[in-house]
Amino acid sequence: MRGPRVAHLPPSPPPDARRQTGFTLVELMVALLIGLIVILGAGQLFLMGFQTFRQIELLSNKQAALTFATETLVRDIRRADALTFDSAVGELKVEFPNNGDMSSASCSDGQRVVRVYRLSSAAVSPSEGWSLDMGQQCDSDPVGSDFEPLVTSFAENGFGRDEANTDEANGVWVLTFSLISSQEGDTDDFAFHAVNRNNAIE
Repeated sequence: MRGPRVAHLPPSPPPDARRQTGFTLVELMVALLIGLIVILGAGQLFLMGFQTFRQIELLSNKQAALTFATETLVRDIRRADALTFDSAVGELKVEFPNNGDMSSASCSDGQRVVRVYRLSSAAVSPSEGWSLDMGQQCDSDPVGSDFEPLVTSFAENGFGRDEANTDEANGVWVLTFSLISSQEGDTDDFAFHAVNRNNAIE
């Protein structure tokens, strides 16, 4: 005689398996918070890197302007036989005979080289400031299309002459630069001396 038949049901899943059907709200909030902290940290690092790059660029521009002053402007002032500075418009005009150097190659032997240095009429960009432009012609004053930018990083009206310390009679010229030194628009002021040999030996 057979006993009663017992129905076999599938085994029920363990309690843990029934609960692991997705993330809880607390887990999602914790994951979002960690992701936000990582994103903020990466953004802060990017911002610091960008600011450092801009500061290095400003220092590089300032160094280029000072190097240009000591090499080109001082050389031109030393050899000039006619030298004027128009304070009203901030223009330095230098004249000298062509002696065959490469910087004067556009003028023939015997012609007079006329160079004018002045700041650009407008800022190149808010971060770069104004540029120092130079125009050159032979036997005549340069005009607007003859000018080209040489170095940037100048503040507005940042190219001038120290009237109190310039002694034209003895050939001593003191030029001043005001250069942008920070992204906030701070400036550093510099003065450099150059001696015009033609006036100094008279």
